[in-house]
Amino acid sequence: MILLPGLYRSVRRYVVHCQECQRTKSVPQKPPGLLLPIPPATVPFQSVGIDLLGRFSKSTRGNKWIIVCTDYLSRFAVTKALQTAEAQEVAKFMMEEIVLKYGAPRVIITDRGKVFQSKLVTERNHLCNSRHRMTTGYHPPNERLNRAI
Repeated sequence: MILLPGLYRSVRRYVVHCQECQRTKSVPQKPPGLLLPIPPATVPFQSVGIDLLGRFSKSTRGNKWIIVCTDYLSRFAVTKALQTAEAQEVAKFMMEEIVLKYGAPRVIITDRGKVFQSKLVTERNHLCNSRHRMTTGYHPPNERLNRAI
């Protein structure tokens, strides 16, 4: 093994000042994956975020969950207490409280909860021509509003 004092410093100085080395060096970040930013909405209820909050202690009416639908343009929130967090109740909420009152959203953004990936909710999205996009489990724009509620 040969030791050359100051070799590392000399090579580093050369590489830092070498134009060709700087131009062709690899980027230290990973390339972007499939996660893309959410495009801004241009009309109310074009893009909505839906999330389930709970399990809370049982209310006098037997409800343990709260579903929240947030319009991405106006930040208007529609909420409802639910007895269970099952696909049937979620699909019913989406139809009665969102689609029939405000129209079918073009984009519905949810986390990756099983209820949002169920066959019933997927079919409802298909019938209403709503595109379903899923985020990571923690999505700050929805979580901030949910925390306020």
